[in-house]
Amino acid sequence: MDTGIATTPAAAKHDPRTIRLHWWTAALVAVLWIIAQVIDDFPRGLPRVSARSTHIVLGFVLVLVVARRIAWRARQGSRLAVPGPHWMAIAARAAHHLLYAGLVVVLLLGITNAWVRGDNLFGLVAIPKLLPGHAQLRPTIESLHKVLANALVIVAALHALAALYHHFRLKDDVLRRMLPR
Repeated sequence: MDTGIATTPAAAKHDPRTIRLHWWTAALVAVLWIIAQVIDDFPRGLPRVSARSTHIVLGFVLVLVVARRIAWRARQGSRLAVPGPHWMAIAARAAHHLLYAGLVVVLLLGITNAWVRGDNLFGLVAIPKLLPGHAQLRPTIESLHKVLANALVIVAALHALAALYHHFRLKDDVLRRMLPR
C-alpha cells in the first residue's frame, strides 16, 4: 500500500553513539520511574534508604548521560530528516525539544529534591540540607519532581508510539534507524 510518505534510504541510520545514548537515556528514565513508584512500599529504615539511594545514584548517572548526549548532539550527533509532510518534521523537532527540556528540568528538580530532603546515600554519605530553615520547600519540590517526571514519561511514551506508528503504519525507516544493529 502506498502511503505517499517517502522512505528513508536503508543507509540512513543514526551513528552508534547517538543510538547508545538514546537507549541508555530511555532505560534509565524507565528504571528511575519504576523505582520512584515503589520507594514508599519499602519498609522504613535501611530498605527505603537503599531504594531512595539507588534512585539518586541512577539519577546522577542519567545526569551524566544526558549531559554527554546534549554535548554530542550539539557537536557531532546525527540528525536525520523525518520522512513525510513538513508538519511531521516540525512535530518531531518539537517533541525532541520537549523531551530534552523535560529531562533537564526533572533532573534539576531531582538534585534539588535530594538537597532539600538532606538525603543519605546508603547510610554512608549525607547530602547536606539546602535551606534547612525552609521546611515548606520540601513538599513543593517533591511534588514538582513527581508531576514533571510523570509528564516526561507520558511524552516519552507518545514518542515511542510515534516511532511505532512510523514503523507499522507508514512503513518507513524512522524506528529502524535508531535501533542497535
